Amino acid sequence: MATSSARATEDSLAHTIAAIYEAAVAPDCWRDALGQMRDMLALGSAAFVVHSADRTQTEGVAAGVDPEGHRVQLQTLFRDTPTQLRGARHAGQIIRGAEIVPNKIFHRSRMYQEYWRPRDLYDGLRLTISIDGAGMHHAINLIRPKSGDLFDASDIAVARVLMPHLQRSVELRRRLRHVDMLAVAALATLDVLRHPVLLLDQAGRVLHANATGNALLAAADGLGARQGILHATTPALTDRLHEVLAGAGGTPPRSGALRLPKRTGGGALAVLVMPFRHETHWSLSRRPAILVCVTDPDAVSVLPGRQMIELFGLTGTEAALATDLLAGKELRNIAAERGRSINTVRTQLARLMAKTSVNRQSELMRLMANLPRARDHV
Repeated sequence: MATSSARATEDSLAHTIAAIYEAAVAPDCWRDALGQMRDMLALGSAAFVVHSADRTQTEGVAAGVDPEGHRVQLQTLFRDTPTQLRGARHAGQIIRGAEIVPNKIFHRSRMYQEYWRPRDLYDGLRLTISIDGAGMHHAINLIRPKSGDLFDASDIAVARVLMPHLQRSVELRRRLRHVDMLAVAALATLDVLRHPVLLLDQAGRVLHANATGNALLAAADGLGARQGILHATTPALTDRLHEVLAGAGGTPPRSGALRLPKRTGGGALAVLVMPFRHETHWSLSRRPAILVCVTDPDAVSVLPGRQMIELFGLTGTEAALATDLLAGKELRNIAAERGRSINTVRTQLARLMAKTSVNRQSELMRLMANLPRARDHV
């Protein structure tokens, strides 16, 4: 039968492993996981450190020492540690600090004298979790106080139990960060499109709309949403819309298209509905299943004047002329509004077309209308 101390150790180990996986999903929880290690192994400090091979890039979190002191140590002493103090490492390696560099050498270093010694840190154990393709090292540094026992074979055995969980946690976090990056980039890309784009789940409920899509739904002129369900101007049109959406979310999925007239008149909305392809291993209950793209023939997407100036080297007057033309104004009306002769405005138009490398006014309008609108923040 296991002793009470053995059961306590098993409990501590289980809690530590659970905290390690929690940190994969919520990196702010790394301090809690390190605290569990500190308590379980009677440490003075436990730190999770990520750094480049040359240590010019460092970040980390620690338990048992003051956060500011640890941050300063990473930015100064850790970064400037002499090469001979670093030692050769590989992923999965568990090694005592004294095996990397003898204590009689390390205890003369600035790292020991300025950081370890004032905090009663004495004997270290390094767990190199991973080294990624960019040369970034992920490691756990465990340090015992001088008043404690030196690391021995039993401590290394515990570290070996923790190592695969630490490696899975770091890999899981890497994958989650990659997915987050792709998701943020994808949504930011949707938001700079001039056409409304909607992502729906298999039940036809709106999961996400880009900026122009939100504006379209808010106006509810031809296409709107009630409690996340799209609707058109009449019940009959709404039924037809839902039929097309059901086809895109069905088995097998199929694309569809329809025109939805607006209450305010003008050109009808052109709605294209397509199945949204996704990885089969996704298990989220509300995953994107339907992509809806809408074109409003009456909408005018005007590129901000500053961006037109930067793209084509236009003057402020030429950028304003392009904006007026995109808004559907005639040259004579533009000249009258500006108090200029029609010949002056035509000369400005000629310079505008030359700078944008087009030969016809229609080509200029097509070019300007199809440029994506950049935002200062995405």
